[in-house]
Amino acid sequence: MIVECSGCGSKYNIPDEKIGETTKRFRCKRCDEMIIIRPSRGQSVEESPGSSETPDIAKKEASSRFARVLASDMFEYNKDIIELGRKEGNLSEVMEDEIARSWELWRNKYPLWSRKAPRIFRDALNYFIADGEDLFDDWQPPR
Repeated sequence: MIVECSGCGSKYNIPDEKIGETTKRFRCKRCDEMIIIRPSRGQSVEESPGSSETPDIAKKEASSRFARVLASDMFEYNKDIIELGRKEGNLSEVMEDEIARSWELWRNKYPLWSRKAPRIFRDALNYFIADGEDLFDDWQPPR
């Protein structure tokens, strides 16, 4: 059975014997979206858990998850720089390049939400990079 991720479009070939008669769940290796396969309903491709809601809301939630993943990765790989930037009060300047790269990844994956709600990305920066402070509230996406 070919299963497609609703978050990024990645396709997986899952052997029928692994699916069986019960609902199966797994995470997409590319975007971390939850993929659900319900063979008893005869569906070969499933959406994310919030798919009964409007697709717009499900995509917004996925975009928020991805923004948090990007921000947490920035934190994990730049702890020393971030700590120094917090102490010196120039956090947005020292992280400028990393943030711009992450923004581009997020914007390319979720262009609608990058235009409609860039606050999603700023909130992730504030939570992970600024340790919950509102340091990035004035941050503007690069054009």
